[in-house]
Amino acid sequence: MLRRWLFDRGDNLAGGIYGTILVTSIIAATDFHANIWRSLGIVFVTTLTFWLAHVYAHALAVSLDTTETISFARIRRVGRHEWPLLQAAILPSLILFAGALGLLGTMLTYRLAVGVGVATLIWWGIVFARKEQLSRRATFIVVAVNAGFGILIVALKEFVSH
Repeated sequence: MLRRWLFDRGDNLAGGIYGTILVTSIIAATDFHANIWRSLGIVFVTTLTFWLAHVYAHALAVSLDTTETISFARIRRVGRHEWPLLQAAILPSLILFAGALGLLGTMLTYRLAVGVGVATLIWWGIVFARKEQLSRRATFIVVAVNAGFGILIVALKEFVSH
């Protein structure tokens, strides 16, 4: 049950990738703020807000595109489908939590959390390539593009903060 809740993304690879980019960007933007609890709160509120917006928008779109009226059951199905967006915040948030408790230094906390985001993007590239049975060259390209998003987040953070 816990494994499924934490790691099963269902059929929504896009939600997992989008959530990872979102969370990694948020953490990079709050990077090195001495109050890690504040950063954790920003990650939580922003990710939850984006998830709710996705659920709301998709539920309305389905209702408009089909004859099915909007219902709690429809919203629940859409919420489950969009769950990977929230899942993407779990591991980086646990790292921020450990840092907020003083188990990790501030700099290490942020670097680990962003590093997990970049590593997760690389992992999503590998998952996609394997599912699509891509050649080694195509796999390398997909993984490089995903890694590029992570590196771009870090580079933009460095550019903005200096």
